[in-house]
Amino acid sequence: MKHLNMLPLCLVALMLSACIETPKPAIVEQQSRDLTDADADGVITARDLCLTTPDGSVINNDGCENAVTVEKKASRVVMFEFDKHTLTEYESNRLAKMVNAVKHHPDAKIYLIGDTSPEGSDTYNHELAKKRTEEITRLIVAQGINKQNITSQVYFEDNMIPAAIKGREHRLVAVAKWQESGIEKSWHIFSTEKQPQKDKNRASGI
Repeated sequence: MKHLNMLPLCLVALMLSACIETPKPAIVEQQSRDLTDADADGVITARDLCLTTPDGSVINNDGCENAVTVEKKASRVVMFEFDKHTLTEYESNRLAKMVNAVKHHPDAKIYLIGDTSPEGSDTYNHELAKKRTEEITRLIVAQGINKQNITSQVYFEDNMIPAAIKGREHRLVAVAKWQESGIEKSWHIFSTEKQPQKDKNRASGI
């Protein structure tokens, strides 16, 4: 009788063992596309055409930065001795420094604004201011700037002088403008921090 009671248990054990199967190893599919972001620009490496995007730049769907053209400007006040139209060695070196900084930009434009002190007649001052701009033009051309890229303007009467260069201590102002290629920077919270205010009418010096 005891053996008969064990029979159902044996049958259950056999049934359970028949249901147990050895699990098959999981199939891991190989990832054919690189989903990492090597330069941390938000575009996965698999479709990133520019893998060295500068930090903080605005990028397009291909992961490349947006190129922009920026106008640069610099100025130099050139001082002449009283009633002279030639430069001292010191002033020549200062002018040369500005020209050297911009002459590798083929599109650089230089504007010469000639002025004189109030002594003398308007006719005399006009001729003196003209000689000064011609002398500066000669020196700039000698350093490799195309003469066609130089524009000169003469102010010999007090009421003709723009407010931006008002002041008789100014003998001649040379303003250089050129364009440089850059990249568009993305907005971030620190870009709204207050920056020192600059006079919009005043160019930076070199």
